[in-house]
Amino acid sequence: MIPFTLVRITAYAIAAIVATLLLGTIAPRWITFDDANTVLLFGLVIGTINAVIKPVVRIVTLPITCLTFGLFALIINVVLFYFGASMTPGMKVDWMGAILGSLLTSVASGLIFSVVDE
Repeated sequence: MIPFTLVRITAYAIAAIVATLLLGTIAPRWITFDDANTVLLFGLVIGTINAVIKPVVRIVTLPITCLTFGLFALIINVVLFYFGASMTPGMKVDWMGAILGSLLTSVASGLIFSVVDE
């Protein structure tokens, strides 16, 4: 049996790769990357951040998320997407790219979890 965290990392990584490739072709000034290896590394970084760090950040910021009726969760997603891009060498993301990339990553990971979820 595959551990649940590994499934989450893989799902988030696939979702981030799809979002990056989609935005990189539609709006190349918002997200730029050197090659396919950069996108794969970025997917692993985002997958790890979303599976390990994001749950802790969501618990810590729960009061402000409740006060803003969940809108602060979007800001958390954008900041973590931008942070993951800044950690990946050869990857440049503008703030608008981080906003759209985090939204696309959330939608894609939701679709993946709806299929893979036990």
